[in-house]
Amino acid sequence: MSKKKTKREKHIPMRMCIVTRIRKPKNDLLRLVRIDDEVIVDPKGKLRGRGANITMDLKIFDQAAKKHLIERALQLEKRLTTEEISKLRDNFEKAIEEKKFRRGSRAVTIKISKDKYRKVFKEDILASKK
Repeated sequence: MSKKKTKREKHIPMRMCIVTRIRKPKNDLLRLVRIDDEVIVDPKGKLRGRGANITMDLKIFDQAAKKHLIERALQLEKRLTTEEISKLRDNFEKAIEEKKFRRGSRAVTIKISKDKYRKVFKEDILASKK
């Protein structure tokens, strides 16, 4: 008798947020990376270097900056300046928007009906003839 193979559940890597200390799936967190004493937001989570994971929420990022948790987690020799923190916060906000827009690393496809495509295409042709 042969055994029936059951479908295996895919392994989901878990990481801990440095602020909330809650374990979440890797895709639900954003990674900050230290590369040559510079802190960079890593939306894909693939860059080499010492990393720290933070929940995708600006309030939590602000807590991490206020309590100097980013410096401690990344083992920085000096504290981040306010300019560096504001730049990092802007990049963090952009990465949140990008990560919510894209699911994983897949390309974004926008589906429209043929009628709408033809309508837009005809309008473009008519506009170019004028």
